[in-house]
Amino acid sequence: MSLNLEQLAKEMFSRDRELMEKMIFASIFIHQNKMQTACDKLDPEITMKQWLLLAVVSSFDEPMSLSQIGEIMGCSRQNVKKLSVSLEKKGYVKSVQNESDSRSTCILIDDKMQEYINRVGDMQENVLKILFEDFSDQEIKQYFNLVTKLYSGIEKVENYSQEIKSDRT
Repeated sequence: MSLNLEQLAKEMFSRDRELMEKMIFASIFIHQNKMQTACDKLDPEITMKQWLLLAVVSSFDEPMSLSQIGEIMGCSRQNVKKLSVSLEKKGYVKSVQNESDSRSTCILIDDKMQEYINRVGDMQENVLKILFEDFSDQEIKQYFNLVTKLYSGIEKVENYSQEIKSDRT
């Protein structure tokens, strides 16, 4: 039996704000898991997390340190290092010493990245088209604004977790 998650969510959680907030919170993780599972099947060579690292690094003109990449991706420097080592072995990135701070490492896109873009670019465009085909232009703008607004809430939760951590010590 296949569950209709959209219908289930509406039936069970649309009664009041608190229930909707809980559903939105859970949905963040559910969406991430489902997207990762589906997209990992599309490209067995690179995981979604590795793809995210490549997308972040290729979006900036200047080399980025492991810590900077981790801050954008929402993970630790150690996680970025682990992902970048795997991608470096595959020839997609290379690690270099930061010119302005010899204690940090930067990640650069390597030659194989262009081959990858040529190979999977159409597939990635199709994924986005399929994912958002039921959204109007106005809904895309609204969703974009809500997602970017969520970053402020996440920052507040991060600050709150630091306060709790400080209180424990």
